[in-house]
Amino acid sequence: MPRVLTSRHLRVFAAVMKSRSLAEAALKLGVSEPAVSKILRLLERETGVALFDRSGGRLRPTAAARQWLPHANRAAQQLDFALDMAYELERGKQRRVTIAAHAPPLIAIVPQAISRLRREMPDVEVDLRVETPHDTLELVAHQEIDVGVTNQPLPQSASNLELCERRTISEDLLVAALPPGHRLAGRALVRPDDLQGETLIALPDDSPTTILVEATLNESGVRVRAPVLARNSLAACALVREQVGIALINPLLLAGGIFSDIVLRPFRPRIVLWTEVYYSALRPLSPEAAALVRHVEAVAADIKGQASFGPPGRRQRR
Repeated sequence: MPRVLTSRHLRVFAAVMKSRSLAEAALKLGVSEPAVSKILRLLERETGVALFDRSGGRLRPTAAARQWLPHANRAAQQLDFALDMAYELERGKQRRVTIAAHAPPLIAIVPQAISRLRREMPDVEVDLRVETPHDTLELVAHQEIDVGVTNQPLPQSASNLELCERRTISEDLLVAALPPGHRLAGRALVRPDDLQGETLIALPDDSPTTILVEATLNESGVRVRAPVLARNSLAACALVREQVGIALINPLLLAGGIFSDIVLRPFRPRIVLWTEVYYSALRPLSPEAAALVRHVEAVAADIKGQASFGPPGRRQRR
């Protein structure tokens, strides 16, 4: 039997799964209930899987439906992406590259790389997305973007990592970001014991920086209360500037000169943060994407070793 499913069918399925009733799903989709019901039966016929239990006059998702939902969502996104790309190719607009990054490389590396790409290829369209490290890697793995620039992967990202090529473009030592005039600003180094009694601005639990910091503090036997959560390191630095607390961050974030009034001090023991560029291992890079990767690597090389963190008059070698 030929396959007749489209992204529309998959989106109807997702809408039903996220609604309290078939009527609610139909209202969200702007179609009739019989039309939704017909699509659900088509899905079950095409997949060969019972997605809903219809006993008792109610529609209940089966365990198989719940398991299939994230895959159906991703398949719909991929199909839409492919159709959009085909439309652009037909219109002669294939010179386009998509890139995602999170805060440190998003500020320090990616804008310069895009600027260089645009000077080299003025007719190339660039789509820049702001994503978490985990989401960036996932988007690359599933070929939804061309290039990702982010931290080293977390253990739970192993399956996505197998689908990616990766290159390390920057190795940076984590630093303590302090408000001007802070008691630790005159120190040559900040150590775990120095954090006792301080308000620590935390990053999300799944942040690679948070995982490395917590492991280091646990090994040092130091427990620090982190009553303030910042969703990214840019927000953390903004809070530091307002003297809400101190943060442990990747110094790459400040390589572009933003938050120049924040005091940075090396943190010991050393915590190394790797920034990497990712692209699909299954699909060759387009000339435009390859050029962007080349510029990302060049910008990272240009800023390597430029930062120095220490008390006035002293230069700290990393």
